[in-house]
Amino acid sequence: MAIENDLKQAYKTLYDKKDPQTALTLYDKVLSQSSQNITALIYKAASLEKLYFGFADWHSDETLHNALDLLNKALNVAQERGDRSKIALVHFRIFIYFFNLKEFQRAKENLQLCKDLGYNDPTLPMWETKLETKLKKMAKKGTTTTTSNTTKIEPTKTTNIPSPKPADIPQPLAAETTQPKFRSDWYQSSNKVTLSLFIGNLPTTKSDINAKISAIDKRTLNVSYQIPNSHSEFQYEMKLSHQVDPENVTLHVFSKKLELTFTKLENLQWKTLEYKSDQMETTAKSFVKSTNNETSTDSTLNYPSSSKKQIDWSKLDVDEEEEDDDQKGSADEFFQKLYAGADPDTRRAMMKSFIESNGTTLNTNWEDVSKGKVEPAPPEGSELKHW
Repeated sequence: MAIENDLKQAYKTLYDKKDPQTALTLYDKVLSQSSQNITALIYKAASLEKLYFGFADWHSDETLHNALDLLNKALNVAQERGDRSKIALVHFRIFIYFFNLKEFQRAKENLQLCKDLGYNDPTLPMWETKLETKLKKMAKKGTTTTTSNTTKIEPTKTTNIPSPKPADIPQPLAAETTQPKFRSDWYQSSNKVTLSLFIGNLPTTKSDINAKISAIDKRTLNVSYQIPNSHSEFQYEMKLSHQVDPENVTLHVFSKKLELTFTKLENLQWKTLEYKSDQMETTAKSFVKSTNNETSTDSTLNYPSSSKKQIDWSKLDVDEEEEDDDQKGSADEFFQKLYAGADPDTRRAMMKSFIESNGTTLNTNWEDVSKGKVEPAPPEGSELKHW
C-alpha cells in the first residue's frame, strides 16, 4: 500500500499541483523500492518532459534521452509481463512524447499501435485530429518530419503479446478522422477578446487548468490540464491573430465550458481569432457601385458573435446594377455615395447599425458600433413594431 500511496501522491503533484520537479523526486522514491514499476517509469518520463518544456535548466538533450529511456524500459517490462493494457498506455505516452517534439510521423506510428492494442481514452479522437492537422500542414509545405538523433526508440522484444509493426500502419490517416469532442466560439469588445471552449470532461476548479499566453510572441495560447479519470492530458494550442497581454488572462470554469478572456494590446477590431500565415488586411466588398465603376475587393468580414450563427456582412446584397433616375438627388443617392467613399470600418458600422436597429439608426463609427448590438431608435412619436 505504501507504494500505491506514493504513486497517488506523485501523480497529484505532477498534474494537480503542477510541480514536476517534486513529482520526479517522488517517482524516484518509488523506483528505489520497485525498479520495474511501470506506472512510476511512465510518469517519471512525463515529469522529465514537463521539466524539459517548462524549465530552462532542464531544457537539454540529456533530459529527453532520460525520458525516452524510461519509456523504453516501461515498454520492455510491460511486454515481458504480457500486460496488454500497459503496453498500449506506454505507446500512448510515446506518442505524446514525439508529438510534443514535432516528430509527427513517429507520433503517428505509436498512436496507431496503442489503438491496435485496444487503448481506450476519450481524448483519442482529439489527438487524432490534431495529428492529422499537423501532417496535412507538413504535406502542404512539402516537408517531412524532423527526426532528432536524441529520440531514437530502441527495438524491444515481445513476450506473449505480439506488438503490431509500424509497417502495417495504413498510410496516410484517413481524411475523415473523427472530430474532437469540443467546439469553440469567441467574441470581442473594443479592448477584450473572449474565447469559449465547450468540453465535456472538465476539472472542477480552475487551479487544475494551465492557461497561458507566450511572453515571447504574446500570441500563442496554450491550455492544458489532466483529464479527470484518465491517463491523458488535454492540450490546446493556437496562435491568436493579434497580440494580447500575457499577464492579463482571465479563466472561468463552468460545468461544460472553459472561458478565457484576454486584453488586447492594440485597440483593433479583429477580423479572425486565429492567426493565418497569409494574414493581411482586407477590404470590405462594396455594396454599391463606386462612382468611377472600379471593381471593389470581394472579401469576407464576419462580425464575431457568441451565437453559432454569424452575420457575413460581405454577403448582404444591396448593389444596384443600374441607378434609378428617381433616386437622383434623393436621400438614397446621398447614402450610396457616402457608403461608396467610406473606408471598410465605416462601411461595416453603417451596415451593422442599420440592420440591427431595423433601419432606425445609421452610425459610421465602428468603434462605437462594435461594442454590442445596436438597439432600434424609432423617431419620436412613432412606435417600433416587429413583424
